[in-house]
Amino acid sequence: MTAFAQFDDGSPVFLSALQRIIEEIGAERSIRQSLDIALDTLISMLGYKRVYLDLFDLPMRNSKMSITKGGENSFQHLYAPGPLVTGQVVATKRRLIIENINDHPDFYGRPPAELDSLSFLCVPVMSAPVSGRANIPISDQEQGRTVLGTLSLDIPKAPLIFLETHCRFLEVLAALFGNTVPKLAEELVKPLKKRPEPTIPTPFDEVVPTNVLAVSKSMRLVMRQISQTAMNDTPVLLRGEEGTGREFLAESLHKQSNRRDKPFLKVQFLVEPEEQIERKLFGIQKGGPAQHTQSKRSIFELAQGGIVYLDGIEEMSLVCQQELLRVLQEGAVQRIDADSPIPVDVRVVASTASSLEDMMAVGTFLEDLYYSLSVYPIYVPSLRDRSSDILPLAEAFLQEFSKAQGKTIKRISTPAIDLLHQYHWPDNVSELRSCIDRAVANCDEGVIRAYHLPPTLQTAESSGTEPMLSFGEAVAKFEEELLVEALKKAGGNMFQAAKNLHESYRVVNYKVKKHGLDPKRFSGHKKRPLSPYDK
Repeated sequence: MTAFAQFDDGSPVFLSALQRIIEEIGAERSIRQSLDIALDTLISMLGYKRVYLDLFDLPMRNSKMSITKGGENSFQHLYAPGPLVTGQVVATKRRLIIENINDHPDFYGRPPAELDSLSFLCVPVMSAPVSGRANIPISDQEQGRTVLGTLSLDIPKAPLIFLETHCRFLEVLAALFGNTVPKLAEELVKPLKKRPEPTIPTPFDEVVPTNVLAVSKSMRLVMRQISQTAMNDTPVLLRGEEGTGREFLAESLHKQSNRRDKPFLKVQFLVEPEEQIERKLFGIQKGGPAQHTQSKRSIFELAQGGIVYLDGIEEMSLVCQQELLRVLQEGAVQRIDADSPIPVDVRVVASTASSLEDMMAVGTFLEDLYYSLSVYPIYVPSLRDRSSDILPLAEAFLQEFSKAQGKTIKRISTPAIDLLHQYHWPDNVSELRSCIDRAVANCDEGVIRAYHLPPTLQTAESSGTEPMLSFGEAVAKFEEELLVEALKKAGGNMFQAAKNLHESYRVVNYKVKKHGLDPKRFSGHKKRPLSPYDK
């Protein structure tokens, strides 16, 4: 018997589904995993098309955590609840039933078959009511509660009384899920291992300073975020293009943290061979099925008490992702071929230049690992988006390389500064650093001038290569060159030249006369076939 055959709130299938969900949430597993299983249960036992759970301010303030089950995983973003329905539920704190989604703008773009066959239910996920105060009216208790998120679903069309029954069941589940939100929030920000607080807290002013240059507003925000998260143990995910200085920022975080006296070790997935990555990450146990001759400690063991920086995590294999998730969730690493895990106390800082959300959609990056790593995401802007940082960085690099090369270069000329600002910097700060290094090497005076910079930065004006011809003259010259090449290839044969140029004979003949070309003088460029008398 399915829920679609019953209109009674006490239908056995409702009770069975509720019992299973309560058992899963109470089992020895994370809240995040329990919610996944709970939504899967609704799909399998009650026949819903899709179920959506949106929780606000998770894993951090002003963000949203979404769990979706059912339907096509690669296109869930096309079917997620729209802003009108969820906004109405959040604002009113009341359930919403849409019998015919075909008439609602939030569902435009869905396949016609779905629009004709589905209804939509949405209920608020609320914080727990005020306890211990029985004399407070129910209405006042409701007003004191806050909306933590929404629980909604796509359901096959049915009479309104039937949809109301399922909506009441959803409200029961929403209350259950609301009680788990505080534990989920704690779970997402829980450090790998609780470190003892120092006896005397270190004032922020005494933290090791860094030499990060941040003039632009966007980069100052990044540095503020680095400082805010430096003194806790939550994982950090640095997101941004290659060459934006993500590794440098990770080192800056380490210098400001309470782990600064411990190791800072890194793994670069884009550089190191894939076959060595797993051994470096998790180590090797001597003996075992593979009969290893010696043990090798993992990078998490070597960095005990410090920070491990994982650069380019989008290149990590699924096997490594699963083992890394174990390290983050359990605070222990299991060596290859080992029987038992080894407790570790490390903080993980990761970086990526790719869209992990797109990778999750196609199944190449684990969703649980994504949420575990991105407890505190920091977006590093590209250099072209923070142009006010270009000159301060260039001057800092100038001092560094002048000292290293034993030169006294005092400044960068105005034309050279203009070139630095006009360039688009596809490789970001690393390219700027390399550019100044080369300019210092080329410079034999006290000023970096435009011609000391690499050719990629030069303009036609600065390099003296401005075109001498007008646009029309340049086009005509190019046209003449094409005709000459075609006539050479065709041995002066106008019909063949026209065919090679994919043009009509009439047009080619007109152009040849226009440019004063003589096809006969190109006849010698094509080898004449041998006659019987030449043999």
